[in-house]
Amino acid sequence: MAEDLRSALREFTEDLAKKLSSFVKDVSELEVRTYTTPADQMSILVKGSPDFGEIATEGKVTLRAYTKISFDGDTTVCVPVEAGGGVDTALWSLHRAMVDRAIENRARMLKTMGDAAAAALRALKESEA
Repeated sequence: MAEDLRSALREFTEDLAKKLSSFVKDVSELEVRTYTTPADQMSILVKGSPDFGEIATEGKVTLRAYTKISFDGDTTVCVPVEAGGGVDTALWSLHRAMVDRAIENRARMLKTMGDAAAAALRALKESEA
């Protein structure tokens, strides 16, 4: 029975390591795009998983703000401006709130994955003791 437990823990740890590797690739860059669209187009966008690239070329959505944050902190930001050149503060405020949420979510996911990895390694060590 102890050998079965060790084998199951090793398998779980190997699977977790693969998932951690994939996760690290996924969180290496955080991107937030904020789009606007006419109200009559909303029903088209909320069905399924829309292809924003295709929808943008059809004129149904407009990319209005963009932020990309690499894991090493390198950041690219595109700020929305109005016709006169001033910052569209309402849209920018909304976009910044979404960036903050994305950063918080990434931090929580990193902590969760780190905790899971640490627990798996502890359990594996204890099973071999």
